[in-house]
Amino acid sequence: MARDRNVNVWQAYVTVMSIVSLACLGAMAFVIFQSGTNSKTVEAANEKEQAAQDALRAEITRRQLLESMLGVGKPISEAEFSQLVSSVTADEQLNAAVKTYTNNMALFGPGATDRNYTKLVTTLMQELRDRNREVVSSRTTEKAQKDEFDSKLSQETKAREAEKKNADDLSNQLNQALVKYAENTRAQQELISKIETDKTTLVKSLEKKNRDVTAKFDKSQVSIGELEKRLDSVVRKLDEIQGEDFQYVQGKIVEVANGGDTVWINLGRADGLRPGVSFGVVNSDVSRVADAKPKAKIEVVEVVSGSEHLSRCKVLSDRAPTTILRGDSIYSPAWQPGRKVEFAMVGKMDIDGDGKDDRETVKALIEQNGGRVTVDLAPAGKVSGQLSVDTRWMVMGEEFKVRGGGLDSVETAAAKERGILEAQAKSMGISRINLDKLMGWLRGSGANEVSPLGNSMRSGVLDFRTGPRINDNAGRVSPIFQNRDGTGNKNSAQPNSK
Repeated sequence: MARDRNVNVWQAYVTVMSIVSLACLGAMAFVIFQSGTNSKTVEAANEKEQAAQDALRAEITRRQLLESMLGVGKPISEAEFSQLVSSVTADEQLNAAVKTYTNNMALFGPGATDRNYTKLVTTLMQELRDRNREVVSSRTTEKAQKDEFDSKLSQETKAREAEKKNADDLSNQLNQALVKYAENTRAQQELISKIETDKTTLVKSLEKKNRDVTAKFDKSQVSIGELEKRLDSVVRKLDEIQGEDFQYVQGKIVEVANGGDTVWINLGRADGLRPGVSFGVVNSDVSRVADAKPKAKIEVVEVVSGSEHLSRCKVLSDRAPTTILRGDSIYSPAWQPGRKVEFAMVGKMDIDGDGKDDRETVKALIEQNGGRVTVDLAPAGKVSGQLSVDTRWMVMGEEFKVRGGGLDSVETAAAKERGILEAQAKSMGISRINLDKLMGWLRGSGANEVSPLGNSMRSGVLDFRTGPRINDNAGRVSPIFQNRDGTGNKNSAQPNSK
């Protein structure tokens, strides 16, 4: 195919050169003819002189066009070549040659700038050499590929012969396996028949056992029902024990001094007491602290360093000091000996009736009295902390009030969170206490009742006498080592083995 293309190029080159030669001979003949006619008359010569000059210019243009096509002389631009072509439009023969030239120049391909027949021959010869080299290379590659194909064919033939041998061996093995399979199938059929017989016998046995188990299960259900009733009774008793009504007093008034403004209690350093903790005072014969109303409030102002269970307190209540008597009991829901009482708060905490939330004040009072708030559900519905077995009290704030059409989305979410917390507290045995009752125990009188140490650091408060000598053993380290009335239990240090 490349050889046919080279022949076509060579034929085109010969055709163009023939046309150019004929054009040159015609021009020369035309010039000789014109010079021979000049002998007629001067007038005819003058008239034809102009025509001869025009013909000469046309011939010069044709010569320049042919030279540019042949690549002779100075190269011209595409624009100049187009101008020369347009000036010889009347010459059909030359126009045909230009058309052939244009078609032949397309053999250069895109990007070529200097286009003519001289360059075309060189280019085509170089293209021919390149194609010949490609042919030689292709033949070399083809031979290498053929050799490789022959090698692979030989390998594949050997592999197929080996596979055929393996297939024959596998076919023999399969026939042997089929024979064994038939024998195993017969043996399995016999085994299945035996299993079916055993299954029938076993089903009858299981049905009898199922009837026996069902009867026992029915009896067990009756027994479980009775046990659940007993468990419910035990849970109710446990709830009563863990409820807010079942509370112990924590100490006693052991001395009343300074005209009734100063009292001494049997709790101190060994009990983990610190200044600033407030207690409510109730009569010594009170057995249910939750039902009692404190007759006075006291605040610890000094924990006696030289005694294990002795502290000095000031009276905060505005009642007559003579109402506090030696032997009266003291109680605080926020303080326990040796540990911090944990609280959970839910709802709005309005302690002064102004409609605003005073939860920070309530937290300060709880912390001042030895407790801490570990779970808090704010009115906005955000919960911080998590209930645990160490949570003792859930302080019940105001419920969400329905106004107009109902609760908005925030209040609805907060109410849902409150319901979840209350259900968890009930299941965990956490006691509930309303805000007013808690404030009745914790809040004292006077303007400085919520300060970190109350009025304990006010001038003159500590200017009391040292106090009486009191037996330190009157105090307690834990409420489990006292009687329900708050008195010490001497036998509690050694638990009853019974």
